[in-house]
Amino acid sequence: MPPVPAAGPRPRRLRLLIAAAVAVLAPVALAAPASAEEAQAPAQTVVGQLVQAWPEDGLAGEHDPGTGDQPLTWVETARGETVPVSTGDVAGLPVGATVELTLGAPDDTAGGPDDTRSVVDGEVRVAAPVAAATPSNGVTVVRVVPAGGVEDTTTVAALTAAVDGPVARFWADQTGGAVRFGVTSAVPGWVHTAAGCDAPAALWDEAAAAAGFQAGPGRHLLVYVSSLPAELPGCAVALGEVGTGPGAGGRVYVRSAMPALVAHELGHNLGLGHSSGRQCDGAVETGSCRTAGYRDYYDVMGASWEQLGSLNAAQAARLGVLPAGAQADVAAGAAPATVTLAPLGGSTGTRALRLTGTDGAVYWLEYRGADGQDGWLAGVANRFRLDSGVLLHRAGDSADTSLLLDGTPSSAAAWDADLQAALPVAAPVPVAGAFTVTVQAVTGAGATVLVQPAAVPAPAPPAGTGTGPAPRVQRAAAGAPPAADAGSAADSGSAPVAAPAPAFPPPSVIAVPAADAPALQPQARTTSTLWLLPLLTGLVVTGTALVAGRALQRRRAARS
Repeated sequence: MPPVPAAGPRPRRLRLLIAAAVAVLAPVALAAPASAEEAQAPAQTVVGQLVQAWPEDGLAGEHDPGTGDQPLTWVETARGETVPVSTGDVAGLPVGATVELTLGAPDDTAGGPDDTRSVVDGEVRVAAPVAAATPSNGVTVVRVVPAGGVEDTTTVAALTAAVDGPVARFWADQTGGAVRFGVTSAVPGWVHTAAGCDAPAALWDEAAAAAGFQAGPGRHLLVYVSSLPAELPGCAVALGEVGTGPGAGGRVYVRSAMPALVAHELGHNLGLGHSSGRQCDGAVETGSCRTAGYRDYYDVMGASWEQLGSLNAAQAARLGVLPAGAQADVAAGAAPATVTLAPLGGSTGTRALRLTGTDGAVYWLEYRGADGQDGWLAGVANRFRLDSGVLLHRAGDSADTSLLLDGTPSSAAAWDADLQAALPVAAPVPVAGAFTVTVQAVTGAGATVLVQPAAVPAPAPPAGTGTGPAPRVQRAAAGAPPAADAGSAADSGSAPVAAPAPAFPPPSVIAVPAADAPALQPQARTTSTLWLLPLLTGLVVTGTALVAGRALQRRRAARS
């Protein structure tokens, strides 16, 4: 953990301005009263490293669509304390940074432990270190039985074989040798912990102590949590700490030795979020849409189950391991281009085409054929009958770092059963209002794609310049209504799933409407208070005028 510096002069804060304005306006009842819970919870400040970890859904495949998908978040202090906080409240702060947070009342809607706290203000004290890729990633293996569990039959040898075999080969192949995993030590016996899965940091700490594991760049702690019984309080099928880059190291736990699951969790350590799906009602990207977690079934960071699906182009680019010679670029306003894409699962040719929109959004075209790492698409292993063809992804945010768009969109009623996402052949497909993409031909050797950028309009005059302060978050005053958010509306119902029910993990759904020129809706949201300043200023002036006017009326009445 980075050292915590002594507190220095604090920057001027927007919340102080708003608090002053609200105090002035108290006579006109602008501010709603704080809840009893907020009033009873005194303000508390915590300083430490911001940690996030992705829980995957339960072994039996249960999922509550109403909760959405988001990582668990906590602050680890210099004294070793762990303070769970609401993920949505710290969406503007980078993982791995040393932060200072002002905590509010307990937040029982955050989806984390019962003692999860809301965050009313926060800022970065020390930036997160940049963790460049390292070719040596040592893995320490520990088998754990939490309270209430019993030992199962999984052996250290089975876990070591999974890491040193298919997991190591996969990541070495996908990164061109930039990331290599291997088991460096293992605890031979089972470790019975006092902590359970509902306290993952404490669970990892006990496992690390038993193994003599020291955190650091390129060091990974792989904890296997016994699968017996299947239902243990707080236990997901797996949990992976989100790293600050491909060389950060990190901690994971799994409840299965399946190589694809282990590779997925280690991918979180490398800094990747999920490869999810974006479906819109009868359109590729406009209208009523939803984001479905894990729904890129081609990809190891989605849900490829027993298959180790190739890392898609958006994820490989995020890691910085997509070779320059394997990609081509077309920007908005450029000349039309015809590109032949080689199979992504292979190792030669142009395997990815990047499209950069007028708003800076990045899209990736790739050809998924039954070649190399994706050879399973051609046989019975392709149990969901996924297409071989050209796929369109959009680079996402920290939650879903890649979104697979549906190239042959269905109506909302058929979303759950629709797993065919490849772009159609010989049919123009609009992308982001900036491109028209036409797949001209698809063969076993590759796919030919025509990209026609739209003309770029003249830029509008700049609204202003400035670098602004360091990343921070801020919530509205207690009791105030939440700010409007285009991604907050829920979708109504869905059709029965036609595909076989998977064991890990089922598609998770967050339903949101999209604008005609959509921007990705973040999984966790912050509430901006900047728009309040003109309103509060006007109300202060109005309130002052009203008070002065009434005083003048009383003096005139007294004289008369």
